[in-house]
Amino acid sequence: MKNDYLIRDARKEEARELAQLVNLAGTGPNNKGLDFVGWSLAAEDGEGPFDYGGRIVGSKDGLYSYRNMRVIEADGKVAALTLCFEAFTRTDEEMAAIPEEFRVFKELTNSIPGKLYLDSLAVSSEFRGRGFGKKMLEDAILRTKRSGYDAIYLIVFEENKKALNLYFKVGFKVHLSLPSPNHKDMPYEGNVVLYKKDL
Repeated sequence: MKNDYLIRDARKEEARELAQLVNLAGTGPNNKGLDFVGWSLAAEDGEGPFDYGGRIVGSKDGLYSYRNMRVIEADGKVAALTLCFEAFTRTDEEMAAIPEEFRVFKELTNSIPGKLYLDSLAVSSEFRGRGFGKKMLEDAILRTKRSGYDAIYLIVFEENKKALNLYFKVGFKVHLSLPSPNHKDMPYEGNVVLYKKDL
């Protein structure tokens, strides 16, 4: 098995592939992915969810732009991804416009305006078991520190034990917890938790 890989900034021409990995980060045993659900609702006539997601990721602006993403390239493919951006507080009107099942995530990030938020970390199933999740997390932490932030935050369902094992190993601790909405599109049941790592 090859261990050669490169950590680099994401590229616009990878937008659809990046969208699929972003969705993978919000996938669990109970759903097809949180972004898949949201993009299915937002897609225009004749446009599939990953067409829409790829369009969003391929834009230069916006939180989900490829410009906010880093990837591991291995064997000539995008093997893993992180998506990071600065959190901000949404207005009451903006919160009311968000579908109820997704509001819990925005309630959590509303509590950390101006802080660096790791929105997505995903490793393609083809490349699991090679330590790429840890490498991407370490890259995000290092870049956050170099950018002058004093902490990095992320959200995980408390039932996502595999992800939590990784985050605990590198020093993340519970910052705030809210109950998950009882909705068929949630990847897990149980609480949704905002974790913090001081830098």
